[in-house]
Amino acid sequence: MTSRNYLLLTPGPLTTSRTVKEAMLFDSCTWDDDYNIGVVEQIRQQLTALATASEGYTSVLLQGSGSYAVEAVLGSALGPQDKVLIVSNGAYGARMVEMAGLMGIAHHAYDCGE
Repeated sequence: MTSRNYLLLTPGPLTTSRTVKEAMLFDSCTWDDDYNIGVVEQIRQQLTALATASEGYTSVLLQGSGSYAVEAVLGSALGPQDKVLIVSNGAYGARMVEMAGLMGIAHHAYDCGE
């Protein structure tokens, strides 16, 4: 093993700090109360407070790719009467247009090119 800093060539953050890499060495079990209450719940509360000061809101952490999160939001946050504007400037926007179409979500796609 060398001390050379390699880039992670995987989806997501391509470069990470030493502290992030060290945190990734610890396997947090999702059913552990110390993890759910001490880590997850604190993150959810801080994200919600960042987004709004109003009561009655929460945040949900999604474990997956960016496309996974987009699909989850498109599939759950829109009502049957809603229509979404998708501003597309490449592959991710095109994927959102495809997702909306497959889910039967009314949408308008505005393609601005790459």
